[in-house]
Amino acid sequence: MNLKDALVALPTERLNSIAYFYGIALPDSPEPAANYESELSALVSAHLLIPANTLVAMNGLNEEEILALRMITLAGGGSGVIVEQCHQKLNQLSRKWRRNGFKVIEGLITRGIVFTRREGYRQIYFVPTDLRKVLTEFFLTDIFQTSSIDPGRFSPRYRHDFAAPLRHMCLLLSYIRKEEVRVTQAGTMFKKSQDELAVIIEEDDLSLDESFFPVRYPPRLAFLLYFAKSNSLCDERNNTLRLGSEADKWLDTPYSRWRRDLYEYWTQTFMSQDSDLQTLFWIIASSPANTVISISGLLAEMDALSTSHSSHGLNLRVEKNLVDILEYLGVLEVCHSRNDIMVRVTEIGRALFGSAPWPEEKFDTDIYVQSNFEALVPCTIEPKILWSIDGFAEIIKVDQMIVYKLSRNSVYRAMLHGYTPQTIEQFLEEHSKSPLPQNVSYSIAQWGTSYGRIEFEDVILLKCDSKDLADELMLSPKIKPYLKKKVGPRYLVVDRESYESLVTALSEEGYMPKVKPSAPRVATEHAGRI
Repeated sequence: MNLKDALVALPTERLNSIAYFYGIALPDSPEPAANYESELSALVSAHLLIPANTLVAMNGLNEEEILALRMITLAGGGSGVIVEQCHQKLNQLSRKWRRNGFKVIEGLITRGIVFTRREGYRQIYFVPTDLRKVLTEFFLTDIFQTSSIDPGRFSPRYRHDFAAPLRHMCLLLSYIRKEEVRVTQAGTMFKKSQDELAVIIEEDDLSLDESFFPVRYPPRLAFLLYFAKSNSLCDERNNTLRLGSEADKWLDTPYSRWRRDLYEYWTQTFMSQDSDLQTLFWIIASSPANTVISISGLLAEMDALSTSHSSHGLNLRVEKNLVDILEYLGVLEVCHSRNDIMVRVTEIGRALFGSAPWPEEKFDTDIYVQSNFEALVPCTIEPKILWSIDGFAEIIKVDQMIVYKLSRNSVYRAMLHGYTPQTIEQFLEEHSKSPLPQNVSYSIAQWGTSYGRIEFEDVILLKCDSKDLADELMLSPKIKPYLKKKVGPRYLVVDRESYESLVTALSEEGYMPKVKPSAPRVATEHAGRI
């Protein structure tokens, strides 16, 4: 809600009082009332939204009123503060436990700076969006002056692996595509699959206690897996994880969509129920370009901005649910010093925040195929290329250069998923930095010749009581179309899909086949034998 709309919703007497406070002349005619209130609200709004006039409006506020205005403006990323929580916090800060907190807010309400609205059964203090932008500049300028550090002292703790979340998401889905990922009755993957995935997605050596998900997976695996489930990229059927209905469609979308979907899932999962993290996140997202921010400095500011009854555990939540995961998503660069954590927003982060255009991401497109059947793949390879490679090769080592191995089994498994020796060879030729070794090309073709020489068919075996009856059925023009071939003197092979049609044909020809109780019964007018 903007300031004009908030003012229009006020009683006319209060609106007149606010206009009088700022020395704004009332419109000549108070009739009709709707036009009068709209015109006066526009005048007051235009006056207050001038930064110099906003500063004048803040003059005369005491220290407690400034603290209250600062909290309502910034807490929860500007979403407002529940009235009771605001009063409790003000009493806590001033140590006046028996005081009515509304008396502090009353001065802000009479100036038309703070308003109330109802959300469900609770009243919320809030600052209108356009006025909040003006006030935010004043308050954040002070915060950044006290919590910012010299960029020359900033050295990120890791090489910025911008491809990590996309690579890991791709490898997780590919693992589910290739492997039979069984789950327990409680819905948790078996330990073997967890351990293999933890290596593939480069899970940090953290204890399960540091995962904030209800199921006890390692933190990164939990985040990626629950993201995949929530977006139908994988689902559980018959106690097995399989690719979901949206997987192929999602993999074909631009990489910016992959990043945005992961980022939005994070905000919904970690931010929606934690107003203190929302506050810190919003302050970091609002920082000027190239600003390095001290987390300990921000936590000191949270003493006056936190709306929780207790700040217990806030340090851990900030590190695990804010800093670490935003670093993983490519939103933050992070530097650890002896007693502090320092962060800086990346270009990708500013694009996700909507404050900068999307940066160009340059992925690698070349791989290195060796004569020993290993393929060396840079960790910054384009994810869709990685998806293809992982479909027909076995991952051996995960590092800055991912090592894959081509084998008879990996090619066979790929062919079960629709690959052919020709498509595998063509892909390798297109993306290999050097010519494809002849022995690799020959072996892929050779392995492919064995595929399909053995094939399974879903059939039923029909048993006759004599050789003559079997020959008789094979010669019947109405029954023979449903028979595949004769095996042995008294046995005939029937395609399972033709079962019901064959039973009907046998009955019409005067035979009475014996069927299982669960099979459909066919009424006949003739007796027969089979």
